[in-house]
Amino acid sequence: MIIISILQCILYLAFIPFCLGTVISSQIDEKYNTVGNTLVFGFLSELAVFQVLFLLFYKLDRTLTELTCVSSVILVLASIAFLIIFIVRKNHKKIKLPKFDPGFGVFALFTIYMIVMRNLQGVNDGDDAFVIGNALTTYTNDVFYKVDYYTGFTITSDSFKRHLLASNPLFIAYLAKVTFIHPAILAHRVLGSFYLLLHNAVIYNISMLLFEKDKAKYRSLFASFVSLLTIWDFHSYLTDSTFILSRTWQGKSMFCSLGIPVAILLLLMIGECKGKKNSLFAAATVLAVACIAMTPASIYLLTLFFMVGCICVAVAVKKAIVVVKALPMALAMATIASLYMIYLK
Repeated sequence: MIIISILQCILYLAFIPFCLGTVISSQIDEKYNTVGNTLVFGFLSELAVFQVLFLLFYKLDRTLTELTCVSSVILVLASIAFLIIFIVRKNHKKIKLPKFDPGFGVFALFTIYMIVMRNLQGVNDGDDAFVIGNALTTYTNDVFYKVDYYTGFTITSDSFKRHLLASNPLFIAYLAKVTFIHPAILAHRVLGSFYLLLHNAVIYNISMLLFEKDKAKYRSLFASFVSLLTIWDFHSYLTDSTFILSRTWQGKSMFCSLGIPVAILLLLMIGECKGKKNSLFAAATVLAVACIAMTPASIYLLTLFFMVGCICVAVAVKKAIVVVKALPMALAMATIASLYMIYLK
């Protein structure tokens, strides 16, 4: 059973994200077509697909078991199809591995240390009770947000539905069902460490955009410095770094440690290509849907952040079309936000 669980974790947290990520990463500049970007964009695509299916299955009053079957089939088939396309495509861009110099070695050690400290000194609070409680309730009762995770009684208050669009706890239940790992163990041990890897991958890829050519030697230094700030600020459960470092499986923490950095990464890429690559705006739309799965607060936070960022980029590159191309992301956010009006009836 342990071997099966490990293989399933590899399938859903490595193989599927990698295959899905080849679609987006192959459209960006080859120098940024890295393993980290591929896995990050692929995982966000996986989470976005689950979010859309969850909204549909919740409205149809279906079960987690049914959602698990449909999601798994769609994700596995899509992954196989994208992998075949990637292999048979002529002149496809090579996915780059990081340059293993001493600086990157230091950054890798910081990453390992962050994961170790996260597992040794993880902080559990009210948000953790909400995430794990709902994940376990969903896992055991096979329903979505229908049972109170404290009392076990059927939820009758509409106030609970303010969390409705956030499918992160249900995504944990979904992964627990396919990997045969208890939701609490999966979140605290596996996903907590996995999300830190993705976070540091994004930070390193941001450093690649900030330091090019003759300044490439500063990439690892910058990435290590960001990691060092996170580690050294881990002195209280109230600090921002604790929020990012040790609560990575919680939705708002995912948004802060993964959603916002990816938005910054996309804005830097859009600025570099002067808004010419439409695939980057498509990736922003995928990011938007995935961030809603993390926390409904991203509906306005990410929209404002990304649109203001695009306005700044448009002014810098003198291309108003950048703002226009960013509108589909805002429209996707507005469309999903409108579901509150439908679901709360």
